[in-house]
Amino acid sequence: MGASKRKKILWTPLFYFRNLQIIRNTKRNGGLKLHLGCGKKILEGWLNIDIVPYDNRSVVMKLPKGLKAFKENSIPYIYMSHVLEHLDYRTEALNAAKECHRLLKPGGVLRIVVPGIERIIQAYVKNDGEFFQIQRQRHPSWCTTKLEHLMYALQQNGQHKFGYDFETVSKLLSQAGFKRIINSDYNLSQEEELRIDYHGRGLSLFVEAVKTENMGQFTLNRRPDGASKQEEGLCVC
Repeated sequence: MGASKRKKILWTPLFYFRNLQIIRNTKRNGGLKLHLGCGKKILEGWLNIDIVPYDNRSVVMKLPKGLKAFKENSIPYIYMSHVLEHLDYRTEALNAAKECHRLLKPGGVLRIVVPGIERIIQAYVKNDGEFFQIQRQRHPSWCTTKLEHLMYALQQNGQHKFGYDFETVSKLLSQAGFKRIINSDYNLSQEEELRIDYHGRGLSLFVEAVKTENMGQFTLNRRPDGASKQEEGLCVC
């Protein structure tokens, strides 16, 4: 895709020049690292992107289509915190993962944070009062039963289009072309640049995907204490 077409594609005309200026300033200050679906959370040193102009420091762009504006093999890091669940699983979410794979440099890393649906299901089965006490602090006041908390985490009043566990995120990322997929935890990234988690401690699922060349597929489980082990049965060499 040519440079002129990349610049024009799918950017709201009202924010076109603002977007260009923010991107140029960010590149000048050390290159592009993409923070997708930033909302009101601005990460310093990152290109913060959201469809809503919450902040004059963020690029206004519709995901995933807007990512076509960037060159392939040009981005070292991409961060998505509580974004993927808002995209249709079989279309938008897969397209977003494919675009991230296209944009990343070889060795580049995508870090995804989503609601930990498996965690809340396990807490529901175990009747984990401490877990649901934390949920009560984050969910609407009408959530008073364990099932209401579970359903809100999954659906969030219709805003969430899908829910994820590690197996399902791994399947999505594999379909997008990623070969190395890691089950991480809050601020336990292998990359210092990606120890930037700001939401979901003890509640969310944290996953990293590395763009590799000529490698067999494998996934890596990362325990909460930071230790790692290759998950049995998921190595295809």
